[in-house]
Amino acid sequence: MLRHRQGREGEDTARLYLEQQGLRFIEANFRCDIGEIDLVMQDRDCLVFVEVKYRTLEHFASILEQIRPAQCQRIRQVAQLYVIQRRLNEHTTAMRFDVVAVVGALEQLVWLEDAF
Repeated sequence: MLRHRQGREGEDTARLYLEQQGLRFIEANFRCDIGEIDLVMQDRDCLVFVEVKYRTLEHFASILEQIRPAQCQRIRQVAQLYVIQRRLNEHTTAMRFDVVAVVGALEQLVWLEDAF
């Protein structure tokens, strides 16, 4: 339960930060059979799918190394399903995949735009 709560705190921190950078919040924790997207945001005309990595004490490099190619592919597939379910035009909807790494105890955050 503690890990789940910390993950939510990380997502809340990431969401607040991204909103401060001008992105608009659309949805959190979109789930389907093949996976989940932590945050869906809007950056001007671009739909942004955000993977949030939260750890209490770690270096950003080790957090970012945890994002494997298979996970990136799964997130892309979930994003395609999101677009279809929301009846958006998948051919004209601009999409981007960002990563936000949060180290809670150090109160540090790194945002990687267009990470994969």
